[in-house]
Amino acid sequence: MAQMSARMSPVSAPSLRGWRIPRLKGRRLTAYIILFAFSFLLILPFAWLISASLKSEADYFAVPTTWIPNPIMWQNYADVLNEYNMLTYIGNSLWLAVYSVVVNVFVSSLVAYGFARFRFRGRNILFVVLLATMMLPTQVTAISLYRTFRNLGWIGSFLPILVPRLFGSAFDIFLFRQYFLGLPREIDEAAKLDGCGAWRIYWNIILPQSAPILVVVSITTFLYSWRDLWNPLIYLSSEGTRTVPLGLLLFFVPGRGTLFPLLMAAAVIALIPPVVLYVVGQRYFDRGIVVAEVR
Repeated sequence: MAQMSARMSPVSAPSLRGWRIPRLKGRRLTAYIILFAFSFLLILPFAWLISASLKSEADYFAVPTTWIPNPIMWQNYADVLNEYNMLTYIGNSLWLAVYSVVVNVFVSSLVAYGFARFRFRGRNILFVVLLATMMLPTQVTAISLYRTFRNLGWIGSFLPILVPRLFGSAFDIFLFRQYFLGLPREIDEAAKLDGCGAWRIYWNIILPQSAPILVVVSITTFLYSWRDLWNPLIYLSSEGTRTVPLGLLLFFVPGRGTLFPLLMAAAVIALIPPVVLYVVGQRYFDRGIVVAEVR
């Protein structure tokens, strides 16, 4: 019997392996099919957006709907950029977004460094008060802020949008603090032995090790500033200070309705900077969004 089982074992093992391999391939194939279906559902609206941006107004409302425009109206993009002054709006939104990223990342990380690395009386209370400010909707303080900025003579300029950025963001401070708490304190002690002060530890040691969270906050700040309609709608009134969200409102013509093909073309142009930014920083975004636990 022992000899018989020994002879059968080499035959049974390959048969089991041969049975498991197709099973694993079947599971992988099922996963690919599900992922492809979800990807198709996500890409479908963007494909429709691009198709609609290349249609004429008559083709846009044609029944039945066609996915391939005939003729292809490349002129829609030229009209958006030239006749509707979209290049100016893109420039305003870009420099406001870049300013917001630079200032917010610096200020928020600096404040978070103080909360994460320094021990002082009332630190936890101040941090709770900081988090409590996130519970106030923007609309609650809109009237008082508008009156303040109007008394300062800032209405119609970029100052009501630029100056609040100098105080950082409560949510971004929270993200930075959580990430800094996950960094070992031994590196601070080693730097102090080498003669580094608090500023050099922050600038030369903490920030270089915080690339994932820096990218996450930069991307979210850029997206918030790029798509912000509330603040420009309230504080910006002149043609030269309009941003992309305000520019998209211009495609509604009183008495005629919305110019949908031109609006779709403007939306495609407005999507390019956020998509490029996310693709460039995607590998850091996935790592940095999961912040460290509070110690």
